[in-house]
Amino acid sequence: MKTTICALLLSALFTACDTGPDGIASTDSSFKTVVPNTPFVNAEKYVGTLPCADCEGIDVSLQLNRNKTYILNAVYKFTSADSSSNSTKDTGSWSQGNDTIYLRSGRTEAGKYIKTGTALIKLDDDGNKITGPLADMYILHKK
Repeated sequence: MKTTICALLLSALFTACDTGPDGIASTDSSFKTVVPNTPFVNAEKYVGTLPCADCEGIDVSLQLNRNKTYILNAVYKFTSADSSSNSTKDTGSWSQGNDTIYLRSGRTEAGKYIKTGTALIKLDDDGNKITGPLADMYILHKK
């Protein structure tokens, strides 16, 4: 008998405390809000023009998504004599170790950047800062 009463009390307690994912009781519709069904996007976007050996520069747009994926768009700017342009798009995953962002496209490393508060500084293949007269051109600024 005590077991049955305890089971009924527990059942009543759980039913009374039945709340939805928003913390509001499922039977109380007066406090529910309607949230539009739009995707939640939280990403950081960085842009800049990187140096190019055989063109005027590479316009780069790098988006780091909250779900640890990235989208990298690059447009190679050629001289007016060669009006063609070549654009590429790369996607993959990114990770962060200390202040360094690592891009991976499939099984291949696609780039390394030092993350500051407002920019990404491109690193060379060995993970070192690029030095020399063009060093300031290897920075992507947060948009």
